[in-house]
Amino acid sequence: MKIKILLIDDDIICNMANERLMRSMEMAIETKSFIDPTKALLHLEEKKENYDLVLLDINMPKLNGWEFLDQYQTLEKRFPIVMLTSSIDANDQKRAKSYKILSGYYVKPLRKSDLLEIFNTLRIKFSS
Repeated sequence: MKIKILLIDDDIICNMANERLMRSMEMAIETKSFIDPTKALLHLEEKKENYDLVLLDINMPKLNGWEFLDQYQTLEKRFPIVMLTSSIDANDQKRAKSYKILSGYYVKPLRKSDLLEIFNTLRIKFSS
């Protein structure tokens, strides 16, 4: 069974790097990425797909990560969301803890050890 991950980050290169990292792990991982968080919200609202994990950036145009979370909370479907950002600001980390729907906060770049830790924390079954 494949692990389904949704990447939401306005940085195309970052999404590509994360996808490459996941492919290099030789695990059954399927990714879908969005550079526009508003389109990601629409996708989550309209589609019947389920995701094991959503990786979300904070600093994006149109709709930042916080605004995304506020709107996401109104959706019926819920998936584990982990903040994956370049922000090392203590205020962002504190704010992230105030969102009960967030399952973690990681600073870019995503590393294999981070992903394995996320899988273990969320009890996502994987085989390597």
